[in-house]
Amino acid sequence: MKTTRQYGRRKVTLKDVAAQVGVSHTTVSNAYIRPGQLSAALREKIFAAAQELGYTGPDPAAKQLATGHSGALGFLFSEDLPYAFSDPAVLAVLNGVAKSCDEMETDLALISAGSSLRNMNTPVSLGNAAVDGYILYSVAPDSRCVLMAQQRNVPLVVVDQPRLDNVPYVGIDDRGAAYNAAKTLLELGHRRFGILSLKTAHDDYFGILTAKRRANIAHSTIAMRLEGYLTALQEAGIAPENVPAWEIPINSEESGAEGARFLLNRQNAPTAILAMSDRVAIGAMQTIRAASLSIPEDVSIFGFDDIPAAALSDLSTIRQPHERKGMEAVRLLTQQDGRQNKNVILETELVARGSIGPAPKG
Repeated sequence: MKTTRQYGRRKVTLKDVAAQVGVSHTTVSNAYIRPGQLSAALREKIFAAAQELGYTGPDPAAKQLATGHSGALGFLFSEDLPYAFSDPAVLAVLNGVAKSCDEMETDLALISAGSSLRNMNTPVSLGNAAVDGYILYSVAPDSRCVLMAQQRNVPLVVVDQPRLDNVPYVGIDDRGAAYNAAKTLLELGHRRFGILSLKTAHDDYFGILTAKRRANIAHSTIAMRLEGYLTALQEAGIAPENVPAWEIPINSEESGAEGARFLLNRQNAPTAILAMSDRVAIGAMQTIRAASLSIPEDVSIFGFDDIPAAALSDLSTIRQPHERKGMEAVRLLTQQDGRQNKNVILETELVARGSIGPAPKG
């Protein structure tokens, strides 16, 4: 190999590597974007020279221009970026996406739309990374980021929400799962219920889920879960207006604990609580016990998700296939070929644990 040149502060280019190895710049480019066209020995020689010179590979924009692909997928979600690394359900979906990307040797870009949703004066940005397609994870249908993603003219797949025309979808039957949770508690004799709802709009509201807010829910997954709960209760003769619901802006244990305090302080406190997430339910369990009440002898509680902490808390819940959601999303995103788009509805499982029991007598 030729002696390494001194490039000083100048950025090392593909042509520098080509000169070092004694091949054309096209050959070096192929080592990165069309490796099958070169022998293993030549590729190793090129990569060794690149490492010696400090060359980090083709510019992503140039690579996309040459191949028509950037080699990366975008994962767009509607919470702040730290939330993606703190919420077990999101992490499980991301794990499924990451596993599939790893198998395909594809990069992954995380894109948060949180600030764009809260502040309409904030410019919409999907970041500067070039991607071959977007996975839209639980984004509200009126989000400006949805329109921005659609204008990028790359394939899209939705996980959970929103339902978009001609865009593949991966999700569950939220309504049916919630209905089964409420039905299970009804069969145990419960007639006084309370609901801990996740946020229904793009604001930071927390408090009673009013009739007006119930009628204008932006998030379809929340609307479907609420509909499932109330349908089961209505069938048992319990009017929706007699079921107190507390809306929670952040899916967290602290918010669940606060919501449970509201429900338990009512004159006819519920004997059964339906929580739209396990984290909220686990927080509510802390409040119930702090009030010197027993679970499930005094209050039964049902969660949603089956995160790892649910089993540790002996929480009854709806098990979602989070990781498979992510894997199916990548599969649908990379297999789009202009034919009819396919929706995937994954099965859930009702997991009954020690947090539910017969309604207390009297």
